[in-house]
Amino acid sequence: MQPVKSCKVLVVEDEGLIAHDIASRLEGLGHEVVATVGTAEEAIEKAAGADLVLMDITLDGKMDGVEAAAAIRERYHLPVVFLTAHADRSTLERAKATGPFGYLVKPLAHATLNTSIEVALYKHRMERLLEEREAWLWTTLSSVTEAVVVTDLEGRVLMLNRAAEALTGWVQPRAEGQPVSQVIRLIEGDSGEPVPDPIPLALLRDSPVPFDRNWQVVAQNGRQMAVEGSVAPVKVSGVALGAVLTVRDVSARRWEEQQLHQSKKMEAVGRLAAGVSNDYSNLLAIIRSHTEQLLRQFGEYSAARRSIEEIHQAVTTAEQVTRRLAGFGGLHAAQTEILSVNGMIQRMSRLIASVAGGQIELAIRLNPATGKIKADNAQIEQAIMNVVMHACSMMTAGGKLLLETGNADVPTLGRMSSHVMLAISYAGHGAKLEKLDVDRLFEPTSTGDDGMALSVVHSIVTGHGGYISAQTTQDGHCRFEIFMPRWSERALLPRPTGRNGAPSILLVDYREPVRLQLHNFFEANGYNVLEAMDAEEATALGQVHDGALDLLIAGAAQADPIAAKLRDVHPDVAVLRIVDAPESSPNEIRFPFTQAALLDRVAAILAPSVEQEAATG
Repeated sequence: MQPVKSCKVLVVEDEGLIAHDIASRLEGLGHEVVATVGTAEEAIEKAAGADLVLMDITLDGKMDGVEAAAAIRERYHLPVVFLTAHADRSTLERAKATGPFGYLVKPLAHATLNTSIEVALYKHRMERLLEEREAWLWTTLSSVTEAVVVTDLEGRVLMLNRAAEALTGWVQPRAEGQPVSQVIRLIEGDSGEPVPDPIPLALLRDSPVPFDRNWQVVAQNGRQMAVEGSVAPVKVSGVALGAVLTVRDVSARRWEEQQLHQSKKMEAVGRLAAGVSNDYSNLLAIIRSHTEQLLRQFGEYSAARRSIEEIHQAVTTAEQVTRRLAGFGGLHAAQTEILSVNGMIQRMSRLIASVAGGQIELAIRLNPATGKIKADNAQIEQAIMNVVMHACSMMTAGGKLLLETGNADVPTLGRMSSHVMLAISYAGHGAKLEKLDVDRLFEPTSTGDDGMALSVVHSIVTGHGGYISAQTTQDGHCRFEIFMPRWSERALLPRPTGRNGAPSILLVDYREPVRLQLHNFFEANGYNVLEAMDAEEATALGQVHDGALDLLIAGAAQADPIAAKLRDVHPDVAVLRIVDAPESSPNEIRFPFTQAALLDRVAAILAPSVEQEAATG
């Protein structure tokens, strides 16, 4: 422990002579006494200017020293050393609850006073350092995207971060002390059976244990998610303390991989079908030509004519099959228009009911908030009817058919995008849906209409930029989900306008990722953005810019020199300075700031000029 430097001390003692003696001793040790006070109220008021407080436990007045110390610790986070000549056990217990940094017994010894101050200040520095480190660690833990759960040796939850709360549906106060198997409910993806607790295995191996690829996590709301993660033991000096589970939801990635795999497979099947169709079309053309010649040569009552007619009919049927093969995988949206999926289902409801018949119970649930799509109406209706007829064919003994609509966010090229969802679920009486091979469901099983129906649905949906999936649920239902890109019908928001239409901003920052983020953000909010890496590039860019320049955003040291060089070309350019100190004017913004705060400041600076132009215009 290094010797303590002089510090500011507040002396709280209601005995005047004792207070004066303590102050003299402190000044003799090189410390500064900011004040000597005799009441708790005065102590709380004067403590703001001190580094340490010497507090008599027994004070006259409404509050004693223990209550004053608690208030000072809560308000100013200062170390408090208690002074006492005698105190009963209950008072000492109250004093300990305030977290004191030492006790001094009156009368004070010179060496004891200095040592107590050094120890108290050292403990206070260590406490503050520990608090700062905990704050850094907690912020780091909270900001990571993976769910992190910390447990003790018995597998009871000690802590979970925000990502874990979002993943599981549990919150820290409720999860603390619960078995980790209740918070992170791991199951086998195929069977739904609970997974044995992986923590004992990690402790036994003394190394991280990765999750099995087939494991899933069940959230509090019942949602099942494919996950990746691991369990790692926590040890100090060779002694195990518990374990840390890291979990990440990969459902979206797995779903996107499955869709991509299915699309590639169907694309390959479509190319193969088109090639086979072309080859067979040539052969069938020859057969058709020769059969027609034979029919002209044989008489009306020739014995061979009937056989030739059957050959001709077979050729006609085969040509229809080759046309379907040629069209398979090559469907495209011919005449797209803006469609309401809800309206489409309503129009088709009678037809769907007639196909379902009396044995199948039909239910339609339309979400009024469901968006619209841009698609070929005939093809989408065909896709819906193909799925409905497939469902009805699987329920020969009757069952339930449900059509639902809604909106959903779907992973597309690594990011979430808004889609319209149409779900068709069915459950047949006695149907063995658990044997349904959903992985091969969209592959053509024959050249007949029924065998290619779902393949055509897949081609229609993917041809519109959408996705389709099918799965059997735990309750024995089969569920088809069609996702189509949602058509954006948002009206154009009123944009801020400057002297040349949208305001133009010159942004100066040496960090390319920051410039790119702000560039995209401001353009999305109706601004034109020029970006420069340094003052030299900003000056050159501003001087050659064709049109008005409304605002310059740069660091405080660069902003005014750049603006001065641009005044000849852009005399009305405003300046927003990025400063490290407290802001002294509306044309300054203190770093760090959020992009939303920067947008608000820019709008406030440009608003007067925009209003002036509107008035003069």
